[in-house]
Amino acid sequence: MSDRFVLAGDRVPAPAEAAQSAPDPVRRGRRSGWRRDGGAGRAAGEAGVARAPRIAVLDGLRLLAALSVVLFHYLAGYGAIPWQRTAAELFPTLHRIAQFGWLGVVLFFMISGFVICMSGWGKSLQQFWQGRVLRLFPLYWVAVVLSSAAARLGPQIPGEPRVTVGQMLTNLTMLQQPLGVGSVDNVYWTLWVELRFYLAFSLVVMLGTSYRRVANFCWVWALGSVLAPGSGIPLLDQLLVPQSAPFFIAGIAFYLVRRAGRIEGETLGILVLSWLLMQHRLPAVMADEGHGINWKVCLTAITAMYLLMGLIALGKLDRIQWRWLPVAGAISYPLYLVHQSLGVRTIGRWNEQWGAWPTLLGVIAGAVLIAWLLHRLVERPLTRVLRRLMAPRPT
Repeated sequence: MSDRFVLAGDRVPAPAEAAQSAPDPVRRGRRSGWRRDGGAGRAAGEAGVARAPRIAVLDGLRLLAALSVVLFHYLAGYGAIPWQRTAAELFPTLHRIAQFGWLGVVLFFMISGFVICMSGWGKSLQQFWQGRVLRLFPLYWVAVVLSSAAARLGPQIPGEPRVTVGQMLTNLTMLQQPLGVGSVDNVYWTLWVELRFYLAFSLVVMLGTSYRRVANFCWVWALGSVLAPGSGIPLLDQLLVPQSAPFFIAGIAFYLVRRAGRIEGETLGILVLSWLLMQHRLPAVMADEGHGINWKVCLTAITAMYLLMGLIALGKLDRIQWRWLPVAGAISYPLYLVHQSLGVRTIGRWNEQWGAWPTLLGVIAGAVLIAWLLHRLVERPLTRVLRRLMAPRPT
């Protein structure tokens, strides 16, 4: 929900820069050079990566995805949000739009496939996992503590089980779902999906990233996600996350497009396959939401995401470098983590006194402010401390 939420300073070459840094055979369009091998050509490509500007538009998309999930949880909860009347009555138009806010998670997963492939390229397995731990866990630990405190000390949500100390401690591992322990906050389910993606992509990082290995990974994962549900092997189904796999695979393929500077036959094939698998899985994903939303609207929205990611991969949106976009990307993850546990309780406590619209706007603004404070006052200093602790010691 992943990496998925923040680029964390990763840089990607613009198509023109990739072409300039690549060997001559690549510029002539041959299937060689840094895009497909692990030798000197790849090193030249890595030099281009280091000089390239930040893909700022991805930061804005992460915040947009986070805000869409926020609206979904605040306005499309179907009784879970304690407004004085139903959200459909209070916000009839916005409620209909918010029903599709869960699609923000789809966008998160696509961006995650792109960014994890980018940030893992050329890294050792240790570097890859250190980066993931530093990116995900500091804010997550704080969010678990805050959400647990809100659940134990704040207003209770109707039907919500009481959070125990043991449950909170288990949640700190981010492994509560496979351990059979309830999440302190329901939004954490996406983090377990992300961790399984990282585990799978670790195989590519361990072998050494190259065009061929990453493309093969996409093909094998796509086929495995088709076979896993009928295999009768629960572990295989857990590892290959069939419902979410098409979104991650699409993101990875778009990063391959980014490195090449154009859409080639194989990457186009991976993208088409991921889209076809996505549309097949979409009814099951929608059924999990349980709201009777329109399949055609969802399919159109996700297809638009594919097109938008294609424009980003081809460098068509590189000129968007607004100064506030990195901040937007930085707060998207903490906003996702804390908006539900804190926001829903605030709505339940104050919406009758404040009124519907002031409460909604105030809670969203408050959640954004808390996210920014968590990024500045918690994530940045805690990440620096953890980075020093995880730094290799001289031998």
